Amino acid sequence: MRTRNIFLLFALFLGIGACQPEDPNELMSQERAIISYFINGVQIGPADITRTTSKAEMTIYVIEGMDLSNVTPVIEVSHGASISPASGEAIDLSSGSFTYKVTAQGGLTRDWTLTVQPFENLIHGKWYVGKPMQFFYHIGPGEDWGWSDTKALENNMPTVAPASDNTLELTTTGIDGNGNLVGTGSYDAGEDGMYESFIYSSDCNGQVDYTPFYGRMPQGAFNWVLDLNEDKLILTTDNNEEYSLPLEWDADENSENPYTVFRLPFAPEAHVLGWQDCTYNELELNYGQKTWYTFVKEGYTLPGDTGGPGNEPIIPSYSPISLNGSWGITEIGFWPSGDAGICADFDNIMTFSNEFYDETSGILSGDFTYTAGADGELTNVQDVDGDWVVFPTAGSFELKVLQDPLDTESRQYWTMKYIATDGTEVVVDNPVEGSGNDQIVLKFNGGQLSDGNATDAHWYKFGRGHVGENPCLAPAPDEFLTGNWGAHSATSAIYEYTDNHYPVAGTEATLDDTYSFSDVTVSDDGRTWTGTITVDHGADGETFDAGDYTLKTGTFTYVYQSTDEWGGVIGTFTLNVDGKEISYTESKRYGDESYYDFQIKFPHEASQWGDMYYRLTKK
Repeated sequence: MRTRNIFLLFALFLGIGACQPEDPNELMSQERAIISYFINGVQIGPADITRTTSKAEMTIYVIEGMDLSNVTPVIEVSHGASISPASGEAIDLSSGSFTYKVTAQGGLTRDWTLTVQPFENLIHGKWYVGKPMQFFYHIGPGEDWGWSDTKALENNMPTVAPASDNTLELTTTGIDGNGNLVGTGSYDAGEDGMYESFIYSSDCNGQVDYTPFYGRMPQGAFNWVLDLNEDKLILTTDNNEEYSLPLEWDADENSENPYTVFRLPFAPEAHVLGWQDCTYNELELNYGQKTWYTFVKEGYTLPGDTGGPGNEPIIPSYSPISLNGSWGITEIGFWPSGDAGICADFDNIMTFSNEFYDETSGILSGDFTYTAGADGELTNVQDVDGDWVVFPTAGSFELKVLQDPLDTESRQYWTMKYIATDGTEVVVDNPVEGSGNDQIVLKFNGGQLSDGNATDAHWYKFGRGHVGENPCLAPAPDEFLTGNWGAHSATSAIYEYTDNHYPVAGTEATLDDTYSFSDVTVSDDGRTWTGTITVDHGADGETFDAGDYTLKTGTFTYVYQSTDEWGGVIGTFTLNVDGKEISYTESKRYGDESYYDFQIKFPHEASQWGDMYYRLTKK
């Protein structure tokens, strides 16, 4: 056994010896790369280093005409490697090229070729604002109801408009210790002598100062640094106010001269102001995700632009659209969400005629009529605050079709006005939207939903030749409000809603109440039910006291309004008791006779959510 162990130990040493390299250098690194190369006070930006299996090259950029006969580069190479000439050793680059030899720790070598190129100082010179400030907003990302768009910032905040003719001058004075260009500059007001401001005025919030979010350009003189590592322009005023803006060359704006247009974008981050329901414009400003200035080099223009500073809207030589003919409503929208209850409008027809285009003003004018559709009802708007538009039935119109010289398809400068035969006017609050010759969208601020809540905006989308239908016509009478009804569950007949239906504590007395509907008649259009309601408080003779909204014996009127996305029948419910009329805020009915869920909503101070409702089922 002892002999066998000695043999195994000898074999182990023999194996270890066989694994040792014949050349000790094989254990050392063979990396021989140049990692960084910089000449302080000479080089602009980092070196472009390229290493493949077939070549090892690097390029540096310097200001043309500089003395390169005695420069001292700082060089970083692979761990354990050495370079000749060494880092910090003076060399002559006046020929425009140089060859270094890098020796790896393990002894292998590689030649590196350095090329010196003159730096093309693209940013130096005079520039002008080539188009109105743009911004991209996105409200409700990931939500079905969300929307986004890119448009001129001045559409939402008119005080920004003076920026459109401003100028920018950048003068290079040298290079800093990081290889970045430095210089002086100024951002000056144009012919109007005005700078942009970021004060937004609204009726409900007064003046809102958006300067901390959208005001990122210093007015007047500044010093600047062009950070070539991060491609950003850093502007510093005499008061040490610093503005750091990414610099993006915009070849898409001018592909023939790609370095004559640049953008300075930034994220305004005004969402910290929160959800402000005052106006549609203000909401978009709060959720702006990106804003930018577009600058064009002096002597150049954007494609399709014949001007220079101050690209104002132009009057086209002919109207880009003809309105003559009939237009139907394809959509009635509102923001942020809810049920507008606008049913009768959908089949109405707007007809334009006798149009004339004035080439001196850019106004397309003519006559119009607005008539009811097949349902014979022009509108069922019941907007107590008066913010929901009600179109006049006849008169004249004026559509101003000014064009953006940089985007002739844009309608951002289009405006619309209706003048009724009695002289009253309806003005569209926002620019006319839509696309092509067969669609226009008229957008208005404000408006009220069927539940009494206000909207930020609402709009009517018209399609040429479209004939719509009333989407809210009532279903045929189906014994809806007849017979005996009682508590929907074994807990209570009174509920409130958060994320689900919850019975209200202390309302158990409604469990044995019975609500009987009788003597019911239905109107010819199938929308209105009237009849008698009889309330029996059961064996205990008690019920929950909801004040004026307690269901009592009397007469009722139920008016159908619409059907929601879950098939719920929505209407109004009014109770008349001894000549006193009580209007409930809303009623809804879900299901059929086998499983009715009839809800009659009313406000109550005992509800933490503000509203309670009777929740009944047919017995």
